Amino acid sequence: MINKELFPIIIASGTPYEIGLIHGREAKKQVDISISTYKAMFWDYSGIRWEDACNYARTFIPTINEYDPDYMEEIRGIADGSGYGIDEILALNVRSEIVLQGSQINSSNTDGCTTFVFTPQVTEGGKTLLGQNWDWKMTEQAGCIIMHIRQEKKPDITMVTEAGIIGKIGYNSAGIGVTLNALSSNMKVEGKVLPLHIAMRGMLDSRTLSDMIRATTCMNLSCCAHYMIASSKGEGVSLEVGPGDFDALYAEEGWLAHTNHFITPRLMYVKDTTRVSLPDSFLRLGRMRTMVRALDHKIRVADIKEMMADHTSYPDSICRHEDVLEPEGKRLGTIFSIIMDLEREEMYFAPGNPCTEEYHLIKF
Repeated sequence: MINKELFPIIIASGTPYEIGLIHGREAKKQVDISISTYKAMFWDYSGIRWEDACNYARTFIPTINEYDPDYMEEIRGIADGSGYGIDEILALNVRSEIVLQGSQINSSNTDGCTTFVFTPQVTEGGKTLLGQNWDWKMTEQAGCIIMHIRQEKKPDITMVTEAGIIGKIGYNSAGIGVTLNALSSNMKVEGKVLPLHIAMRGMLDSRTLSDMIRATTCMNLSCCAHYMIASSKGEGVSLEVGPGDFDALYAEEGWLAHTNHFITPRLMYVKDTTRVSLPDSFLRLGRMRTMVRALDHKIRVADIKEMMADHTSYPDSICRHEDVLEPEGKRLGTIFSIIMDLEREEMYFAPGNPCTEEYHLIKF
């Protein structure tokens, strides 16, 4: 069984406000940790006071309401359930955008994840498997939850998220899922922009891959991101979103992997700052490609578990461990590892480094 102190499972249903209320009440401890983590991070690494972060977060309300007013209702429910202000929960949902308002765009505030998709073309049993290792500040691990949301007019959602954030890594009852890699650039989009985690919720509320792409490209994102998306129909797409532009790469050979730098030639003009701050991104991507190509059989879940536990280039490996030689603020570790079976609507979940933590099968 998963340690319920880490990654508690919360089931919510009802109206958007009611879903948020359950989220806020049952994950209050984790919301406390998320707010404490980002309050410190905004100041320590970007020089932004919590009050200023909340003021900045409020500027996104009109855009979020235009995108989908249900999301502000859910955020309001989380606020009421946890006892925080709406602007404070908003600050969590735009935490990536707030960090990038500071002068630093480097590994101290950029996560370093490894994502993948394997389609029936290359998998044993014809599965579509989507997942990643999510690497971030280890202090935030205790602020994470597993949410299962039963919605009235949209697909049901299963996701792993930071408490208080309404869109993250997961899949839905329409058989589609999404993972995330941080990307960054020194280029900034002016005008109306959408927070990347709000876009992720829009993706999880979609019913097809094309709808997922539309959900994250119908407005400019406020910062860069890579989304690996896939469908139980056997398709996978790598979606890179840059400043005011995007590109989608189809899994023509049956699989794709991605780390933390831009890959598509269409976006080669972008000043990619993550590849400077996280040079291990090239090594992790190369290692994934090498391990996949070395297999002499169809890919199994066991093979993916082994890949996610790989320690080549340790500690900045696919299975990432904190580097004690780095300043504390720059240390990253694998907070969790996830492998989603989109047809069966279930996931294998390791609550920490997959080299030591057992994967648990979770299905609702």
